[in-house]
Amino acid sequence: MIRHRRGREFFLFKQNDHALLSGQLAERIGGGPLDRPSPKTIQAIALHDSGWPLHDDAPTLNARGESLHVFETPPQIGTRVWAASAQRAAAVDPYCGLLVSLHVLHLSLMSQAAHQTGHDVFELNKFQHGQIELQEQLRPQVGLRIDRPLTHGLAAAGESPQEDQLRSDFQLLRAMDALSLALLCSEEMAETTDTLPTTRNGGAVTIKARRHAEFTLVLSPWIFSAESIELPISFRRVTAAPFTTLDEFRMAYAKGPVESANVRILSQMFATNGTS
Repeated sequence: MIRHRRGREFFLFKQNDHALLSGQLAERIGGGPLDRPSPKTIQAIALHDSGWPLHDDAPTLNARGESLHVFETPPQIGTRVWAASAQRAAAVDPYCGLLVSLHVLHLSLMSQAAHQTGHDVFELNKFQHGQIELQEQLRPQVGLRIDRPLTHGLAAAGESPQEDQLRSDFQLLRAMDALSLALLCSEEMAETTDTLPTTRNGGAVTIKARRHAEFTLVLSPWIFSAESIELPISFRRVTAAPFTTLDEFRMAYAKGPVESANVRILSQMFATNGTS
């Protein structure tokens, strides 16, 4: 669940809806320095949080009585939804599953840096071993070797064209994930994405995004085929005041009508010319 604050309310976006938005952004790539991704890569990006309904269909609270934000996810919830995301993606296509498994493996490594209790470390280590086993099953199905050294599921750059493509697709997944989060979150997010390789002269590009208005980003360089992007996404709103019980929160969330927000991405030229 993504928790976007507006005044005395929270707009709550389901994590899987955020992933579907990421996929919609990916399928619109095709301008400037980046070529359109492959259909399987786009599909993997759209599926990267497909396990989150396990939580978001029955959302929980943080210690302050607020709806749990994705960045507050404890390992006991994270490992469950991450594993489901990888398995659901793998059931659609092995390459999709491999990309999503790489994504959730890296999320678990980030979580491990923040959670150091013995139980949390054990759960995260167990999850990571499970993802490594899944990747060993999936890699041969997509023509990738399992007898070469890997670091967190990825081969060293230049190992082979296929391994480099996997790394590039993984980096694109992370970039579209970051853009979608930056669109939906109310807190400030990182301004730049991972460096993305391009097919033009073996170069690379770093995408910079800045907030222009609520649910609106300005992007540079421009990577999309359309001149601007505008897409709807659904949410429900609840009070930002702390809830006393989980049942009270879930009842308020269930009673809230499903609403729609439009998110926008503009080029620097559009923003400079005063387009709003």
